[in-house]
Amino acid sequence: MRRKMRRGLLASIAVAAMLPLAACTSATDTGPTDAGSGAGKSGGYVIGFSNSFNGNTYRQSMETYAKQAADELMKTGEVKQLLFAEANQDNNKQIQQIQSFILQKVDAIIVDPGSATALTAVVQEASDAGIPVIVVNDGPIDSKAEKVYQISFDAVSQMKTLTDYIAKGIGGKGTIIELRGAEGDAFDAKAHEGVVESLKAYPDVKVAAEIYTDWNGSKAQTELAAALPNLLKKYGKIDGVVNQGGDSYAAVQAFQQAGAELPMIGGDNRGFFLKWWANDAPAGYDTLSVSANPWDGATAVYVAADVISGKYDVPHNMIHPIGVITKDDVQNYKDVADEAIATPTYDRAWVRENLYK
Repeated sequence: MRRKMRRGLLASIAVAAMLPLAACTSATDTGPTDAGSGAGKSGGYVIGFSNSFNGNTYRQSMETYAKQAADELMKTGEVKQLLFAEANQDNNKQIQQIQSFILQKVDAIIVDPGSATALTAVVQEASDAGIPVIVVNDGPIDSKAEKVYQISFDAVSQMKTLTDYIAKGIGGKGTIIELRGAEGDAFDAKAHEGVVESLKAYPDVKVAAEIYTDWNGSKAQTELAAALPNLLKKYGKIDGVVNQGGDSYAAVQAFQQAGAELPMIGGDNRGFFLKWWANDAPAGYDTLSVSANPWDGATAVYVAADVISGKYDVPHNMIHPIGVITKDDVQNYKDVADEAIATPTYDRAWVRENLYK
């Protein structure tokens, strides 16, 4: 099986590549503009990208990867434009933006959805108009539309793996905090399901609080600072923290600022956390770091182009791999950039060989 790594080679599931969040804007637009009637049919495809939220480094990195893939296909003339629209967690706004792409007659629409159900009608509308919809990252959504293709992470498995590790690491008993993503988000719901599934095997582990952070470190630190005094008063200490991503280092800071004993905090593959773990964590600090892979932004662009071309048998449901870093790997990241996200990067051939099954 061919596996070309653009920024490093992975051994097993350990991640060995980091991408700084540099902007890549050549020949791309930042919002829906007039693409013209059927603009992609000659001179390259026009692809719309509706992002439900881009207020954290993960989503920004995902967009950067998508831009890089689009730039690659622009050089060959396969893609003409990649147009972005940001909904900022407003489902109605995302619906309107997708409808705008439909009216522009773009060749395909990539959607990172804010809801598993709110977009069902509008993606059906796109499909009925003959426009493929590629759902990525926070899906799957509830749709049986003919032209909907879903690229998902197994969020249940991801969070079950992390929660199992934390629960076992704290001795199978104690209190944990679950840091969640955005309320109502499809990925968050699935990730929470993984936590619940894990804890069925650990009845003596109690979830002291569920805190929504929007996968954002600043919000996580603020929310934890507000919640920790009462939680520590009630439980004496917190033994573990599980989270979906974007807020691991914020959790470290919140406990340090509270003067509380540092719990076993699940990692999120972000540079801030990995550098702390490698350089400043207590000696022998043990945890596991997992994250969805923002390279799926590039995956979505490649899939969109292949679907439009009609030359490939693209499945309607695909599972994208995540990235995992263990205590044995963490020293590889001691000098990583603060805002970087540890993630494997692949290429178009990898997408076709590994996801088109």
